[in-house]
Amino acid sequence: MTAPLTDETARTMRALWFDYLDAVQAVRPRLHAYCLRLTGTVWDAEDLVQDTLLRGFGAMGRCDMSPPMEDGTGGRWFDKPQAYLAQIATNLWVDRWRRSRRDGLPSDADAGNQVAGQVITRSAGAALFERAAPQERAAVVLKDVFDFSLEEIAAMLSATPGAVKAALHRGRGKLREKAAAPPARTHLASTALIDKFIAAFNARDVKAITALLLESVTYEPQGVGGERGKRGIWLNVPVPAIVVAERHVVDGETVVAFTFVAKSVKRLGGLERLEEVEGMISRIINYYFCPDTLAYAASALGMAPWSNGYHQEGETLSRMIAHAGLPWA
Repeated sequence: MTAPLTDETARTMRALWFDYLDAVQAVRPRLHAYCLRLTGTVWDAEDLVQDTLLRGFGAMGRCDMSPPMEDGTGGRWFDKPQAYLAQIATNLWVDRWRRSRRDGLPSDADAGNQVAGQVITRSAGAALFERAAPQERAAVVLKDVFDFSLEEIAAMLSATPGAVKAALHRGRGKLREKAAAPPARTHLASTALIDKFIAAFNARDVKAITALLLESVTYEPQGVGGERGKRGIWLNVPVPAIVVAERHVVDGETVVAFTFVAKSVKRLGGLERLEEVEGMISRIINYYFCPDTLAYAASALGMAPWSNGYHQEGETLSRMIAHAGLPWA
Protein backbone atom coordinates (compact mmCIF):
# COMPACT_ATOMS: atom_id res chain seq x y z
CA MET A 1 0.00 0.00 0.00
CA THR A 2 1.30 3.45 -0.89
CA ALA A 3 2.24 5.55 2.11
CA PRO A 4 0.08 8.68 2.51
CA LEU A 5 1.53 12.11 1.88
CA THR A 6 2.24 13.95 5.09
CA ASP A 7 3.68 17.26 6.26
CA GLU A 8 7.00 15.45 6.52
CA THR A 9 6.74 14.80 2.77
CA ALA A 10 6.29 18.54 2.23
CA ARG A 11 9.30 19.32 4.40
CA THR A 12 11.46 16.87 2.48
CA MET A 13 10.33 18.33 -0.84
CA ARG A 14 10.98 21.89 0.30
CA ALA A 15 14.49 20.99 1.47
CA LEU A 16 15.18 19.32 -1.88
CA TRP A 17 13.83 22.36 -3.72
CA PHE A 18 16.35 24.67 -2.07
CA ASP A 19 19.15 22.15 -2.66
CA TYR A 20 18.12 22.19 -6.31
CA LEU A 21 18.18 26.01 -6.45
CA ASP A 22 21.72 25.91 -5.09
CA ALA A 23 22.72 23.29 -7.66
CA VAL A 24 21.54 25.39 -10.63
CA GLN A 25 22.54 28.77 -9.20
CA ALA A 26 25.49 29.20 -11.57
CA VAL A 27 23.17 28.76 -14.56
CA ARG A 28 20.56 31.28 -13.45
CA PRO A 29 22.06 34.52 -14.84
CA ARG A 30 22.36 33.17 -18.38
CA LEU A 31 18.98 31.43 -18.15
CA HIS A 32 17.45 34.76 -17.16
CA ALA A 33 19.22 36.53 -20.03
CA TYR A 34 17.89 33.90 -22.43
CA CYS A 35 14.32 34.21 -21.14
CA LEU A 36 14.55 37.99 -21.30
CA ARG A 37 15.45 37.88 -24.96
CA LEU A 38 12.69 35.35 -25.61
CA THR A 39 9.93 37.32 -23.92
CA GLY A 40 10.98 40.94 -24.29
CA THR A 41 10.04 42.06 -20.76
CA VAL A 42 11.74 41.38 -17.47
CA TRP A 43 8.44 40.34 -15.88
CA ASP A 44 7.66 37.68 -18.48
CA ALA A 45 11.30 36.61 -18.31
CA GLU A 46 11.23 35.98 -14.57
CA ASP A 47 7.93 34.11 -14.92
CA LEU A 48 9.51 31.91 -17.57
CA VAL A 49 12.60 31.34 -15.43
CA GLN A 50 10.47 30.23 -12.48
CA ASP A 51 8.32 27.94 -14.63
CA THR A 52 11.46 26.47 -16.19
CA LEU A 53 13.07 25.75 -12.82
CA LEU A 54 9.89 24.11 -11.55
CA ARG A 55 9.58 21.96 -14.67
CA GLY A 56 13.22 20.92 -14.38
CA PHE A 57 12.76 19.99 -10.73
CA GLY A 58 9.71 17.90 -11.57
CA ALA A 59 11.55 16.18 -14.39
CA MET A 60 14.11 14.89 -11.91
CA GLY A 61 11.33 13.53 -9.71
CA ARG A 62 9.77 11.56 -12.54
CA CYS A 63 13.16 10.50 -13.94
CA ASP A 64 13.16 12.32 -17.26
CA MET A 65 16.46 10.95 -18.50
CA SER A 66 17.74 10.18 -21.97
CA PRO A 67 20.83 8.32 -23.15
CA PRO A 68 23.38 10.31 -25.20
CA MET A 69 22.81 10.47 -28.93
CA GLU A 70 25.28 8.88 -31.31
CA ASP A 71 26.80 12.29 -32.13
CA GLY A 72 27.42 13.00 -28.45
CA THR A 73 24.60 15.51 -27.98
CA GLY A 74 21.76 15.03 -25.55
CA GLY A 75 22.10 12.81 -22.52
CA ARG A 76 21.23 13.04 -18.87
CA TRP A 77 20.22 16.57 -18.11
CA PHE A 78 22.43 17.04 -15.07
CA ASP A 79 25.50 16.59 -17.29
CA LYS A 80 24.57 19.88 -19.01
CA PRO A 81 22.03 21.70 -16.86
CA GLN A 82 22.16 24.96 -18.82
CA ALA A 83 21.30 23.21 -22.09
CA TYR A 84 18.48 21.27 -20.50
CA LEU A 85 16.98 24.31 -18.77
CA ALA A 86 17.29 26.37 -21.96
CA GLN A 87 15.38 23.68 -23.82
CA ILE A 88 12.66 23.61 -21.15
CA ALA A 89 12.33 27.39 -21.37
CA THR A 90 12.09 27.12 -25.16
CA ASN A 91 9.38 24.46 -25.00
CA LEU A 92 7.35 26.38 -22.42
CA TRP A 93 7.50 29.55 -24.46
CA VAL A 94 6.46 27.83 -27.66
CA ASP A 95 3.56 26.12 -25.89
CA ARG A 96 2.37 29.49 -24.62
CA TRP A 97 2.54 30.93 -28.14
CA ARG A 98 0.64 27.99 -29.59
CA ARG A 99 -2.11 28.28 -26.97
CA SER A 100 -2.50 31.99 -27.68
CA ARG A 101 -2.80 31.25 -31.40
CA ARG A 102 -5.30 28.46 -30.82
CA ASP A 103 -7.41 30.58 -28.47
CA GLY A 104 -7.25 33.62 -30.70
CA LEU A 105 -5.43 35.70 -28.07
CA PRO A 106 -2.58 38.15 -28.77
CA SER A 107 0.85 36.94 -27.77
CA ASP A 108 4.05 38.90 -27.33
CA ALA A 109 5.38 37.31 -30.52
CA ASP A 110 2.38 38.52 -32.54
CA ALA A 111 2.92 42.19 -31.70
CA GLY A 112 4.23 43.54 -34.99
CA ASN A 113 7.84 43.20 -36.02
CA GLN A 114 9.97 41.31 -33.55
CA VAL A 115 13.48 41.27 -32.20
CA ALA A 116 15.29 38.58 -30.27
CA GLY A 117 13.51 39.74 -27.14
CA GLN A 118 10.15 38.65 -28.52
CA VAL A 119 10.78 35.37 -30.28
CA ILE A 120 9.34 31.90 -30.30
CA THR A 121 12.10 29.38 -30.27
CA ARG A 122 11.43 25.67 -30.75
CA SER A 123 10.27 24.12 -34.00
CA ALA A 124 7.89 21.19 -33.98
CA GLY A 125 9.82 19.97 -36.98
CA ALA A 126 12.24 20.92 -39.71
CA ALA A 127 9.51 22.43 -41.93
CA LEU A 128 8.38 24.91 -39.27
CA PHE A 129 12.00 25.73 -38.52
CA GLU A 130 12.61 26.59 -42.17
CA ARG A 131 9.61 28.89 -42.68
CA ALA A 132 9.25 30.61 -39.30
CA ALA A 133 11.35 33.72 -38.80
CA PRO A 134 11.10 33.40 -34.98
CA GLN A 135 13.07 30.15 -35.23
CA GLU A 136 15.85 32.00 -36.99
CA ARG A 137 15.96 34.47 -34.14
CA ALA A 138 15.89 31.63 -31.64
CA ALA A 139 19.04 30.18 -33.08
CA VAL A 140 20.75 33.55 -32.66
CA VAL A 141 19.66 33.89 -29.02
CA LEU A 142 20.82 30.38 -28.14
CA LYS A 143 24.16 31.08 -29.77
CA ASP A 144 24.66 34.54 -28.29
CA VAL A 145 23.55 33.82 -24.73
CA PHE A 146 24.87 30.30 -24.21
CA ASP A 147 27.39 29.94 -27.05
CA PHE A 148 25.95 26.51 -27.84
CA SER A 149 27.39 24.62 -30.78
CA LEU A 150 25.44 24.21 -34.01
CA GLU A 151 24.81 20.59 -33.06
CA GLU A 152 23.43 21.51 -29.64
CA ILE A 153 21.13 24.18 -31.06
CA ALA A 154 19.95 21.77 -33.74
CA ALA A 155 19.00 19.24 -31.07
CA MET A 156 16.98 21.88 -29.18
CA LEU A 157 15.20 23.14 -32.28
CA SER A 158 14.58 19.74 -33.87
CA ALA A 159 16.59 20.76 -36.90
CA THR A 160 19.86 19.92 -38.62
CA PRO A 161 23.18 21.74 -38.04
CA GLY A 162 23.00 22.98 -41.63
CA ALA A 163 19.55 24.48 -41.05
CA VAL A 164 20.79 26.16 -37.88
CA LYS A 165 23.77 27.66 -39.71
CA ALA A 166 21.47 29.07 -42.37
CA ALA A 167 19.08 30.37 -39.71
CA LEU A 168 21.91 32.17 -37.95
CA HIS A 169 22.86 33.87 -41.20
CA ARG A 170 19.28 34.97 -41.93
CA GLY A 171 18.35 35.74 -38.37
CA ARG A 172 21.09 38.19 -37.46
CA GLY A 173 19.88 40.69 -40.03
CA LYS A 174 16.31 40.46 -38.76
CA LEU A 175 17.31 41.12 -35.16
CA ARG A 176 17.71 44.78 -36.06
CA GLU A 177 13.99 45.14 -36.74
CA LYS A 178 12.18 47.51 -34.41
CA ALA A 179 10.31 45.92 -31.50
CA ALA A 180 6.65 46.60 -30.93
CA ALA A 181 5.30 47.44 -27.51
CA PRO A 182 4.36 44.38 -25.43
CA PRO A 183 0.65 43.67 -25.03
CA ALA A 184 -1.08 45.30 -22.08
CA ARG A 185 -1.67 43.22 -18.97
CA THR A 186 -4.91 42.93 -17.08
CA HIS A 187 -5.61 43.37 -13.36
CA LEU A 188 -2.64 45.65 -12.76
CA ALA A 189 -3.12 47.86 -9.74
CA SER A 190 -4.00 51.50 -10.34
CA THR A 191 -1.50 54.22 -9.57
CA ALA A 192 -3.79 55.48 -6.80
CA LEU A 193 -3.86 52.08 -5.09
CA ILE A 194 -0.10 51.68 -5.46
CA ASP A 195 0.44 55.09 -3.88
CA LYS A 196 -1.77 54.14 -0.93
CA PHE A 197 0.24 50.96 -0.44
CA ILE A 198 3.52 52.89 -0.60
CA ALA A 199 2.33 55.47 1.92
CA ALA A 200 1.21 52.76 4.33
CA PHE A 201 4.47 50.87 3.94
CA ASN A 202 6.64 53.93 4.51
CA ALA A 203 4.63 54.68 7.63
CA ARG A 204 5.14 51.04 8.68
CA ASP A 205 1.37 50.97 9.23
CA VAL A 206 0.41 47.29 9.12
CA LYS A 207 -3.26 48.10 9.78
CA ALA A 208 -3.38 50.48 6.81
CA ILE A 209 -1.69 47.93 4.54
CA THR A 210 -4.11 45.22 5.65
CA ALA A 211 -7.05 47.50 4.85
CA LEU A 212 -5.91 47.64 1.22
CA LEU A 213 -5.80 43.87 0.80
CA LEU A 214 -8.46 41.53 -0.54
CA GLU A 215 -9.36 38.87 2.00
CA SER A 216 -7.97 36.17 -0.30
CA VAL A 217 -4.88 38.14 -1.37
CA THR A 218 -1.90 36.04 -2.43
CA TYR A 219 1.66 36.96 -1.57
CA GLU A 220 4.16 35.37 -3.97
CA PRO A 221 7.89 35.77 -3.32
CA GLN A 222 9.15 34.28 -6.56
CA GLY A 223 10.76 30.87 -6.20
CA VAL A 224 10.72 30.61 -2.42
CA GLY A 225 7.14 30.03 -1.30
CA GLY A 226 4.02 32.09 -0.77
CA GLU A 227 1.08 32.88 1.45
CA ARG A 228 -2.64 33.46 1.09
CA GLY A 229 -4.83 35.74 3.16
CA LYS A 230 -4.63 39.34 4.34
CA ARG A 231 -3.25 38.36 7.74
CA GLY A 232 -0.18 36.62 6.39
CA ILE A 233 3.07 36.31 8.28
CA TRP A 234 4.87 38.54 5.76
CA LEU A 235 3.04 41.61 7.08
CA ASN A 236 4.85 41.36 10.40
CA VAL A 237 8.36 40.85 9.05
CA PRO A 238 10.50 43.75 10.35
CA VAL A 239 11.89 46.10 7.70
CA PRO A 240 14.97 48.27 8.31
CA ALA A 241 14.15 51.94 8.78
CA ILE A 242 16.39 52.98 5.87
CA VAL A 243 14.25 51.08 3.34
CA VAL A 244 11.85 53.34 1.45
CA ALA A 245 9.13 52.29 -1.00
CA GLU A 246 8.88 54.27 -4.24
CA ARG A 247 6.73 54.12 -7.36
CA HIS A 248 8.63 53.51 -10.59
CA VAL A 249 7.97 52.18 -14.08
CA VAL A 250 10.00 49.23 -15.37
CA ASP A 251 9.36 47.69 -18.78
CA GLY A 252 6.06 49.50 -19.08
CA GLU A 253 4.67 48.48 -15.68
CA THR A 254 4.25 50.58 -12.56
CA VAL A 255 5.90 48.78 -9.67
CA VAL A 256 6.84 49.30 -6.04
CA ALA A 257 10.60 49.64 -5.66
CA PHE A 258 12.20 49.21 -2.24
CA THR A 259 15.30 51.39 -2.07
CA PHE A 260 17.88 52.51 0.43
CA VAL A 261 21.01 54.63 0.47
CA ALA A 262 24.31 53.08 1.55
CA LYS A 263 27.62 54.96 1.37
CA SER A 264 25.93 57.71 -0.66
CA VAL A 265 24.77 55.19 -3.28
CA LYS A 266 21.08 54.59 -3.91
CA ARG A 267 20.41 50.88 -4.11
CA LEU A 268 17.46 48.77 -5.24
CA GLY A 269 16.82 45.98 -2.74
CA GLY A 270 13.42 44.69 -3.81
CA LEU A 271 10.49 44.99 -6.21
CA GLU A 272 6.81 44.20 -6.00
CA ARG A 273 4.09 44.14 -8.63
CA LEU A 274 0.54 44.60 -7.42
CA GLU A 275 -2.69 43.37 -8.99
CA GLU A 276 -6.11 44.77 -8.21
CA VAL A 277 -9.66 43.47 -8.03
CA GLU A 278 -12.54 45.82 -7.22
CA GLY A 279 -10.26 48.45 -5.72
CA MET A 280 -8.36 46.02 -3.49
CA ILE A 281 -4.93 44.45 -3.82
CA SER A 282 -5.54 40.86 -4.92
CA ARG A 283 -1.97 39.71 -5.59
CA ILE A 284 1.51 40.79 -4.58
CA ILE A 285 4.40 39.38 -6.62
CA ASN A 286 7.68 39.89 -4.81
CA TYR A 287 11.12 39.78 -6.49
CA TYR A 288 13.31 40.04 -3.40
CA PHE A 289 15.06 36.75 -4.24
CA CYS A 290 15.39 37.42 -7.97
CA PRO A 291 18.82 39.06 -8.27
CA ASP A 292 18.85 38.98 -12.07
CA THR A 293 15.54 40.83 -12.28
CA LEU A 294 16.69 43.29 -9.61
CA ALA A 295 19.91 43.95 -11.51
CA TYR A 296 17.97 44.62 -14.71
CA ALA A 297 15.52 46.95 -12.99
CA ALA A 298 18.27 48.76 -11.08
CA SER A 299 20.08 49.47 -14.34
CA ALA A 300 16.87 50.77 -15.92
CA LEU A 301 16.24 53.05 -12.93
CA GLY A 302 19.79 54.32 -12.59
CA MET A 303 20.39 52.63 -9.24
CA ALA A 304 22.82 50.08 -7.92
CA PRO A 305 21.39 46.59 -7.36
CA TRP A 306 21.45 44.88 -3.98
CA SER A 307 21.48 41.11 -4.26
CA ASN A 308 19.64 39.04 -1.69
CA GLY A 309 20.62 35.77 -3.35
CA TYR A 310 18.15 33.28 -4.78
CA HIS A 311 16.63 32.21 -1.46
CA GLN A 312 16.75 32.61 2.29
CA GLU A 313 19.76 31.38 4.23
CA GLY A 314 20.72 29.99 7.63
CA GLU A 315 18.17 29.87 10.43
CA THR A 316 15.48 31.55 8.34
CA LEU A 317 15.70 28.82 5.72
CA SER A 318 15.74 26.10 8.39
CA ARG A 319 12.55 27.53 9.94
CA MET A 320 10.86 27.67 6.54
CA ILE A 321 11.64 24.03 5.91
CA ALA A 322 10.61 22.99 9.42
CA HIS A 323 7.22 24.71 9.09
CA ALA A 324 6.40 23.35 5.63
CA GLY A 325 3.14 21.44 5.29
CA LEU A 326 0.81 20.02 2.69
CA PRO A 327 -1.05 22.88 0.96
CA TRP A 328 -4.39 21.14 1.30
CA ALA A 329 -4.05 20.09 4.94
